[in-house]
Amino acid sequence: MVATAAERFTPSTIPWRQPLLLVVHGRAGGQLPAELVALAAELECRRGAPVRLQALSAAAPPAASELLQPGQVLGLVPLLLLPGGHVRHDLPAIVRHWSAFGRVQHWPFLGAWPRWQAALAIELAGLAMQDCQPAARPLLLHHPLEGPLAARYLTSLERRTGAHCVATPYSAEHLAELKLTLAAPALALALAANRLTDQLAEQVGPPLLQRPGLRQLLLAELEALP
Repeated sequence: MVATAAERFTPSTIPWRQPLLLVVHGRAGGQLPAELVALAAELECRRGAPVRLQALSAAAPPAASELLQPGQVLGLVPLLLLPGGHVRHDLPAIVRHWSAFGRVQHWPFLGAWPRWQAALAIELAGLAMQDCQPAARPLLLHHPLEGPLAARYLTSLERRTGAHCVATPYSAEHLAELKLTLAAPALALALAANRLTDQLAEQVGPPLLQRPGLRQLLLAELEALP
């Protein structure tokens, strides 16, 4: 019988690669979308070290015994796309929690990575070419943000990707209206399936991790971490 990744790579058998904790939004009740689970499983096989997901919507983090042995450094990677409250407030608390078990090396949130932004630009350019009106500026639909930091980030993201960022509340009323009125080519700024991609599937297509180019880029970047 072939051993699973979890059986092959336990904290006591990893020679040098850091275990990784991927912080994600998750769905209600801590549910993890299938594309995130598949990403973590493939990444664990590629790295030969434990990879776990911590959903911000979950009641509790993974057990430290699933990730670490004494003396190991934990790589903490926020797979979050916007500098909202989760990045500003929740992430520092998560780092403090894991620092109680050992040294934590944490990385910037995914949406700030230059190579990720470049890959988004390529995906958006492809959308614009597929549209019947090539001159239409593609849209990036995102969860509403507040504050000057968010405004600066969105301005920078528009400049880097060529898209127009549009704040999109997830209320049923707003999504129903958008479903009827959205005209320009649009991409949902959602790593995995959520209410936005569920309700506007015909208009925005699949979430980002279901798009081969973006998925492979993210896998390669995460595999290259220490």
